[in-house]
Amino acid sequence: MRVVVAAFILAGTLLAQLPTFDAVTIKVNDSGSGGSGFPGLRNGTLTARNVSLKMMLQEAYGMSPLRVIGPDWLDTGRFDLAGRAPQGVPDSEFLPMLQTLLKERFHLETHREMREMPVYEMVVASGGVKMSTYDPERKFGGINPRGNMIFAPNVTMPELATRMTGSAGRPVIDRTGLDGHYSVVLIYMRLEATAAETSAPDAPPDFFTAVQQQLGLRLEPKKEPVEVLVVDHADRLPTDN
Repeated sequence: MRVVVAAFILAGTLLAQLPTFDAVTIKVNDSGSGGSGFPGLRNGTLTARNVSLKMMLQEAYGMSPLRVIGPDWLDTGRFDLAGRAPQGVPDSEFLPMLQTLLKERFHLETHREMREMPVYEMVVASGGVKMSTYDPERKFGGINPRGNMIFAPNVTMPELATRMTGSAGRPVIDRTGLDGHYSVVLIYMRLEATAAETSAPDAPPDFFTAVQQQLGLRLEPKKEPVEVLVVDHADRLPTDN
């Protein structure tokens, strides 16, 4: 019994020691706009525009949309966030601070579990990798894609797999065995493209073909257990600012 009590005390102490945002405001966004800006922390300033609670969960816990399980309304209400991190707290502390914010303001309760589901395993294609390793001096310009684009100038393979999930239609699991950071520019045809667009001479390939031709990677369909984040409880609206 004493061990259990001590564990709870230790957990509470560690939670209290986590840095939290200063004077964060969360406002309902009723604009109806389709555009959004995911939560981010830059130079100590927190900003997010027209984001759903599900989008905040994705960012806070590093999960793709298909791996966040909860009620449908998680993706309906939209919010704007603004705030600052305490002085001296680096931007790298963003994720734990965002998790704490969601727990405090939306009374969020979650747990993780494994669920078997269809996935794609991302592996290196037979022709080898075609991506460039990350170079901070490299400049990107003049990119004007005819279609959709994933632009990630400094990304790890697990991060890229998460970015691909929305376009792939199922979770993408990194099985490349590649370490380090890469620069990725992936241009592919939109699913809703017209026949005229897809038949144009300069039309980009479909998503799966583009992954292999442009990145030297391949997505293989599988079915396997995947860790998901399950939302047990969340308020539809945050507590007052």
